[in-house]
Amino acid sequence: MQQIINKRLKENLLENNDNHKIIVLPLIIQKQILFFLYEEYKNMKKVKRDRNMIKNNSLINWDWFKISQLLFHGFFPLYYDTIINNSNKNNKFKIINNNLVKQIIIDYFEINNESINFINNLKSLETIYVKCLNSEECSFINSIWILTFLNRLINKDIVVNFKLKLGYDCYEPKQLEVIEKEELLFKTNQFIVIYDMEFETSYKFIYKMIKELNPKSLKIKPILWASDSGESHLQQYHSISKLNQNYESIEIENDFIPLYALYRFLKAPKLQTFKFDLQFHFLSEIYDTIINNDSDNDSDNSDSDNNSDNNSDSDNNNSNNSSYYNSNSNYNSNKDKIELDFDKMDNFKYKDFGDIEERKSFKVHKNIQFYIDNGINEDNQIFCPYSRQESFNCYSIPPYSMSLWNECLKLLSTNSTITNLSISHNCGDYCSLKGFLYNTNFLNDFMNSLANNKTIKALTLYFNFKEKEIQNNIEIINKSIVSMLDQNTTLETISICYKQYWDEKPNEFPYTIKNKKCKIILL
Repeated sequence: MQQIINKRLKENLLENNDNHKIIVLPLIIQKQILFFLYEEYKNMKKVKRDRNMIKNNSLINWDWFKISQLLFHGFFPLYYDTIINNSNKNNKFKIINNNLVKQIIIDYFEINNESINFINNLKSLETIYVKCLNSEECSFINSIWILTFLNRLINKDIVVNFKLKLGYDCYEPKQLEVIEKEELLFKTNQFIVIYDMEFETSYKFIYKMIKELNPKSLKIKPILWASDSGESHLQQYHSISKLNQNYESIEIENDFIPLYALYRFLKAPKLQTFKFDLQFHFLSEIYDTIINNDSDNDSDNSDSDNNSDNNSDSDNNNSNNSSYYNSNSNYNSNKDKIELDFDKMDNFKYKDFGDIEERKSFKVHKNIQFYIDNGINEDNQIFCPYSRQESFNCYSIPPYSMSLWNECLKLLSTNSTITNLSISHNCGDYCSLKGFLYNTNFLNDFMNSLANNKTIKALTLYFNFKEKEIQNNIEIINKSIVSMLDQNTTLETISICYKQYWDEKPNEFPYTIKNKKCKIILL
């Protein structure tokens, strides 16, 4: 690319310069050209090619070398091992100069007194990226307090970000120093974790790390189908959502969150970007259940429920739950007079459901009084099974779910901080009822809440369904989207994806909308 630029510049100079004089661009323009080039290099995936281009740029002349050196350290993080092994550290003819290093990558288990002392000598350092570089040492159980070494950073403006990849078959490092717990004093902007199933290990340290680090940006992503047991699911989203005071960006990809987690995330006071999955099948079933119950539920059934044992469990207690829902929905019974305060009902201590001794499915109790007396923890709440282990213990609806969903709809409608929202349906590949029909009333309530929101500018919606339900589902989904767009005056773009189980996808949105401001993109 650089050769092409030089050739075109030379041709242009020869065409427009009668005296064939060489015109030297001002250094500030040269620097800007190089800046754009390095931005392009940073986005390229082929690292070797990037470095060859960087070397070529730096060899043009001394000014370009000095500019390239500065831009290189500004754009590209260097591994800790690379820096510490950098020979001839004071050689002014080397691109890598320890005095100019701004970003470094360090393995989690390389954090110790020695590495921190070395890092303190990097005078230009701005950001440390902590990653898991050694697959045999990717379990962090009982090792979170290694991070207290980072408290000894002299420059308190250094930001420490995390990107950890966890495997289910990982082992505890052999020689862990015994470290006392202490408050973490360094700054963290970003926490990224990629994980596999909790098979013979527990990921409880994820919650603990998020709690202690208090990051601004949180990204959680499972490794899809890394084992033959099914998909990965983190059973701590409700707990993580309660740590919501500092979140500005939350991205939870390819994993669903329970309703209570949605409720808490939507209450995050600084949240601007929110990407997550819900089980739309679960929400549609709530509405279907209410309609069925309202048609045949009588006072005798209600009395029978009220006299039931508070501690009785149900594998599939979807009946007679409508008497516990509030009456916010147009499709709900007016029989419920119980007020549920969801700001107070999840006052629980974190419990590790990933631990093999604690691993069990969420049990649904018939009587709403059980949850009023004992509170609610939805960390392990599941409707559609995501793996073989849960495939026979799901499809139960808690009696408070409609009330909680209505509160989520209110928060979604009135939220004043979120500008970028992405919501996907995630049913789980072991769900035997995957070919469900989306409930129209659910879609209408959902879209009405989005229609009333005044801050969301970019919206992405992902739906999926089986082939036999394609036409009916697309029709009711599109009609609800049209109604929403005709009311919403804030949206600038809406991206719609139909994750179908057939080859064709729509080329264009089939309906005309009044809102000409919003651009519709079919993914």
